[in-house]
Amino acid sequence: MQVLNNTEHSPKRAIKELSDQLISQIAAGEVIERPASVLKELVENAIDADATRIEVRLESGGIKRLSVTDNGRGIPKEELPLALKRHATSKIRDLNELEHVLSLGFRGEALASIASVSAMTVTSRTAEQSCAYSIHEGDVGVAAGGLGTKVDVEDLFFKTPARRKFLKSEATEAAHCKVALERIAIAHPTIEFRLVNNGKPVLVLPVEESRARINRILPDEFARAQREVYAETATARVYGWVGLPTAGRARTDAQYCYVNGRFVRDKLLAHAVKSAYADVLHNQLQPMYCLFVDIDPIKVDVNVHPTKSELRFRDSQWVHQFVMHAVQNALAPALAGLSSEAEEPLPAAVTPSTQPSPSSNTSGLNSNFQLRSQPQAAYEPSQLSRYLDFYQTRTEAQPARHGNVVPDTVQAIRSGSDIGSVAEHEKMAYPLGRALGQVGGVFIIAENDHGMVVVDMHAAHERIVYEKLKEQMDAQKLAVQQLLIPLVFRADAEEMATFEDNQSLLLSLGLELEAASPTHLRLRSVPAVLAGDIEKTGEALICELLADIKKFGGTNLIEEKRNEILATMACHGAVRAHRYLSLEEMNALLRQMEKTERIDQCNHGRPTWVQVSMSELDKLFMRGK
Repeated sequence: MQVLNNTEHSPKRAIKELSDQLISQIAAGEVIERPASVLKELVENAIDADATRIEVRLESGGIKRLSVTDNGRGIPKEELPLALKRHATSKIRDLNELEHVLSLGFRGEALASIASVSAMTVTSRTAEQSCAYSIHEGDVGVAAGGLGTKVDVEDLFFKTPARRKFLKSEATEAAHCKVALERIAIAHPTIEFRLVNNGKPVLVLPVEESRARINRILPDEFARAQREVYAETATARVYGWVGLPTAGRARTDAQYCYVNGRFVRDKLLAHAVKSAYADVLHNQLQPMYCLFVDIDPIKVDVNVHPTKSELRFRDSQWVHQFVMHAVQNALAPALAGLSSEAEEPLPAAVTPSTQPSPSSNTSGLNSNFQLRSQPQAAYEPSQLSRYLDFYQTRTEAQPARHGNVVPDTVQAIRSGSDIGSVAEHEKMAYPLGRALGQVGGVFIIAENDHGMVVVDMHAAHERIVYEKLKEQMDAQKLAVQQLLIPLVFRADAEEMATFEDNQSLLLSLGLELEAASPTHLRLRSVPAVLAGDIEKTGEALICELLADIKKFGGTNLIEEKRNEILATMACHGAVRAHRYLSLEEMNALLRQMEKTERIDQCNHGRPTWVQVSMSELDKLFMRGK
């Protein structure tokens, strides 16, 4: 097969400037990929023109015709020819304005690019003009039209037939147009949007509050299982809503992130959110979320790609941590299924404002940037109530009581320490209610005001132990329990080598381990929260822990993989399945669940409890029929 060498066979040509038409068609290849790209550019222009009502009409999915009509400021007659030229814009004038840009458009390429690959007509009227004017193929004339602008795009890519071959079916292109409009509409709830395809309304969005707009567009599960996010500094704010881990999805189609009102696909922000779900989301499920990041524009570069869907932060690590911790804090409060958030609407007026929030410290902000108004934060870490300690630190002289899962808590309840008498507790309406019994030594059955609660006791206790370990490690106050009788067990050559290389690391985890012989290890102490059943689980814990250390590398383990190690420890320290507890122990476990962060899921993302309402129980037995 002969391979053509274009360099060898092409005739030598002189260097010449490309025509403006060809330049625009080349530029259009970066900006205009399909009808949805046209829709995005035109709708963003309408928003920048202060429109409050925008209608999009499609024919054949936008391939045959696409029109966008708005009631914005309009374009003066004398500026219509200029509006269709490349790099002509009213948004910026110099580099300083580019660095502080907050408008959705600013490159001045969209209209010129669209006109270079289609038959485009722009009709516009300003408040100062007595009639509307239109421009088509360079000719300006009087036209019928109301206040605002209408852009008609016909026969997309007819001037570049090769590009038209890459378009999909009409239904597919119409679906892409709908998605593009939804992404824009979420960030602008104060604007009315309407999408019509082949004469049939596809999307109708009235002016509404931010949360209502989001719930209208995202899947139904999101509206039923969400938490509010809010965090603020002097130069940045993140707010919005995230789905509970129980509402995870296999796809990433319900993930929306906005920076200064612009929808973006940013790997850093996506990773920050996913990191916040690290130990509460099951397996490979994807979280649902809609987050808005308002940041001083001087700290972010939006001029990275012609479509403006990618950006670059000046301090990416800080932004990552800021967003991740904000989402973590929103997910941390326990018992989401019974929280007031599920019953009472949260403040939803998260919309752009011309005035900064009274609580905002804007002294560090650029003068052209103002943070948006915000609702009252749904979660304040400082406001979390502190309840009795689940485990009290035992002295070395006190042996671990292996037969009792939560002895100290039970004792505290019996003695009335810190939380009042047993009688006072019985009068309180606990969220998880009072324990009635167990099923199969696995599930705890309890009764509360809503009906029946079923608890997976191992999963719940695993989360409690895990959060306790994290809390003590963060405070550098890991309570250690000496074992009266050290635990000796066999270890293979790899395990012995890993132990020899990581003794200080194991000690920092509260595990005092030593070599009893060339083939045996001796465990002398463990974290107090694991001491309850260590005789049965100690060998498996150490073996699995050594395997994790070998896998993760050891040296950077505490910083990078600490939580994975603590999760392994928590799993072995949790009450085992088929362990029968007394009612006092069950109730003590329920009380500790009510005050433990992220208790709704275990360390692997599985639910720890479910609520069965009285109405659901009535249906099971056909009561009332």
